[in-house]
Amino acid sequence: MAQQHRKPVAVTRYIKAMLMLASETDMQEGKHWYQRAYDLSVRLRHVYDITLGQAVGVIAALSPNNKWERNCQDAEALIKAHWLGSDPSLVKVCTFSKNKQKAIDILNLDTDVDDVEFSHNIQAILSGRKVVAFYRCIMGFDDTVCVDGHAYAIWLGERVPTTKTPSISATLYQTITRAYVNVARDSHSVCGEKLTPAQVQAVTWVTYRRLIQGGMVK
Repeated sequence: MAQQHRKPVAVTRYIKAMLMLASETDMQEGKHWYQRAYDLSVRLRHVYDITLGQAVGVIAALSPNNKWERNCQDAEALIKAHWLGSDPSLVKVCTFSKNKQKAIDILNLDTDVDDVEFSHNIQAILSGRKVVAFYRCIMGFDDTVCVDGHAYAIWLGERVPTTKTPSISATLYQTITRAYVNVARDSHSVCGEKLTPAQVQAVTWVTYRRLIQGGMVK
């Protein structure tokens, strides 16, 4: 008999278990993580006279292989250079050259289109599943989860160093996203808080990080 390949299952029990381990501090930090990123984007929008989508898009584009604090600094430096009329390609950023170019392309987009088309154009430039999801989470889309190595490990129920995270296929990405969406739907009964899928991902990541640092996750 030929071996049949089973589709991955949208397992929720490990995500729920991590959510139940969240402290009050974990909950507050995770609940407001994307809101703080949104607030930063609003500030960049007003200071440098760009659209909110462009601010968020630049942040998302510069996020791969970049720590969050430096991600924010890089985004503002690139946006400021564009605003001043300087060459943004000369700005040093802590990400890949192709992602820097994506950020520049987003800043050069024609803004004289409707909001839906403009958002679509930004996502088309970002293109990668994870960076598009990051953009959508910051923008407040409630059907999106940023599935990074940490989100994968939490879904799997094992500690997986990010350097050993396997390539996540489109099918697996959708499966993991669906698991987080399902947990969000039941979040009030799990942790007493009604969370969006992005908030579930952020809260469980903050909790996972704390447990690893405390040696509680082996």
